[in-house]
Amino acid sequence: MFKDIIGMSFKNLGMNKMRTFLTTLGIIIGIASIIALITIGQGVTGSILDQLSGLGGNRVTVSLTDTRVTPGFTEEDMEQFENLDNVAGVSPSLNAYKTMTLIPEETNSVYDYEYTSYNRVIGIDNYYFDLSASEMLLSGREIYDYDVENASHVCILGYDFWTNLYGNYNPIGETLKIENMDFTIIGILNKLVGLETTGNNSVIVPYTVAMRDLKMGLVTTFDVVVSDAGAINATVSQMNDLCADIVGSTSGYVVANQQEVMDIVLTVTDLVMGMLAGIAAISLLVGGIGIMNMMLVSVSERTSEIGLRKALGAKPSVILLQFLVEAVFISILGGALGVALGIVIAYLAAVLIGYEFTFKISTVLLAVGFSAAVGLIFGILPARKASKLSPIDALRTQ
Repeated sequence: MFKDIIGMSFKNLGMNKMRTFLTTLGIIIGIASIIALITIGQGVTGSILDQLSGLGGNRVTVSLTDTRVTPGFTEEDMEQFENLDNVAGVSPSLNAYKTMTLIPEETNSVYDYEYTSYNRVIGIDNYYFDLSASEMLLSGREIYDYDVENASHVCILGYDFWTNLYGNYNPIGETLKIENMDFTIIGILNKLVGLETTGNNSVIVPYTVAMRDLKMGLVTTFDVVVSDAGAINATVSQMNDLCADIVGSTSGYVVANQQEVMDIVLTVTDLVMGMLAGIAAISLLVGGIGIMNMMLVSVSERTSEIGLRKALGAKPSVILLQFLVEAVFISILGGALGVALGIVIAYLAAVLIGYEFTFKISTVLLAVGFSAAVGLIFGILPARKASKLSPIDALRTQ
């Protein structure tokens, strides 16, 4: 019997293909929106967390939030943090725009004349390269500890800076003038993505050179590498005490470990994704109302058919089941098409935005199950109406 009900449901829906498609369209749009938003959100969140994780779970960031209290941390302050228990090293960071000059006789750049530009200079410590799990250098070497200790005039070019000024030529060993001071090029960075794209069009130098010779001021943000990640909370407590001593106040600075940053990112992304999914679910509600309207119209059009079947002995439960099957089928069909459309949209977004496309089967099961529930809920009223029709009154409509 159930097989006959399914067959009749398909036949009835096939007789009104356009109306069935238009009714299904609301479900398609709603499910596609939810699938696309969830998949894009999972991909972007995963990409951000991968980059944060790549910086290391044994990483603590110290930042000044109010430079009116103190202008920044000095080299001596950096040494105090390095001398704390469980600290493997400190990686400060300075940023400023400086004048850079390429002289034709001294370089094989794409310019055949003396070229001057104004670019970002980033002053870092040798631990900057230890914080990343991926290979950061395209060629050359990183900045070593003796470069920092001796304030060596060496520099590493960002990927975009290199390609714009040198094309495909490898300038390792050549000279770049920064503020009329000679710097030897020792490396080229791989193209950075995500959180660190500012380094693509920058030049990296030892932070001691940035402070002493390039006059880039004091350090306001630095990272601390912890030897034992299991004891990171005790180390953070020591850093807070040291910051309070240096700053002279218990405010004006922030000491945050990597897990706290990741928790904040997860909280924010969950809130945003929940809000967007809720907005997308509104279209599912509209689609459900469309299903209910279509089924009510179908009941009106097929009143005489319902009366005849009841007169021949069909039970109300059979009539109820048939209309419910039709409603659920429309909803599941729209859900399946919506899933396919949503995956395509999410994949195109991944290609355009540049994050890794990820897809979970649980998302599909959730979406299809949700669409089936919508069909069931909004199909109950028309199905009940059809099942309760009096066969005598229904036959009179012929």
